[in-house]
Amino acid sequence: MAGAEPPARGALPEGEAFAAGGEGSTNLARVRRAEVTGRLVEAARALVWDAGGPTFTVTQVVGAAGTSLKSFYRCFSGKDELLVALFEDDARRGAAALVSMVDVEADPLERLRIVVVGLFRFLTVDGRLPYAAALVREHLRLAESRPDQLRGVLHPFVGVFEDAVTAAQGCGSVRPGNARHDARTLFHLVLSHLHALICHQIEEPPTEVADELWAFCSAALRP
Repeated sequence: MAGAEPPARGALPEGEAFAAGGEGSTNLARVRRAEVTGRLVEAARALVWDAGGPTFTVTQVVGAAGTSLKSFYRCFSGKDELLVALFEDDARRGAAALVSMVDVEADPLERLRIVVVGLFRFLTVDGRLPYAAALVREHLRLAESRPDQLRGVLHPFVGVFEDAVTAAQGCGSVRPGNARHDARTLFHLVLSHLHALICHQIEEPPTEVADELWAFCSAALRP
């Protein structure tokens, strides 16, 4: 619907406006909006996965989510804002998956190693590489146009890194220092190598790159 003015965001769905003054009804509206938002994000994820890129239109994602254009524009101002929500959801899921990998280890240094190499394992999942490549390209594009929104998207991962560095410092497995700064440095080293793999600037297998990067990081962090 090119040229159409999006409905005002935050407006209540039809049939709920009469209840706007009631706290229970307001909560219900929030729950319904969150449900629709989740369905739109899931639909966008499936469409990016199938196409190997965010080539979908708003109309297509609305159809896949089983909702309406009016409901879409109550949740998002447009496709780019939906993609930011997809990045945020993927980051939360990815960080949770990384934590589950780390939690099977007891030794702090081994936990830190898993944190560093773990993200590379995600690229070995069948079909994951084209999806990851598409999101990296879009993330870099939107980081310029929406810097404030994109700045915090990857914080869940940095938090996992910081917890691991703090624990390893606490038992003397790595040199003392500013755990937050060290975690940020490690994460961005990992991220830059992931980007290089995804963009075919590095041709070695992800697991080999991960092992080489950990060897470098562990040497730098040696107490």
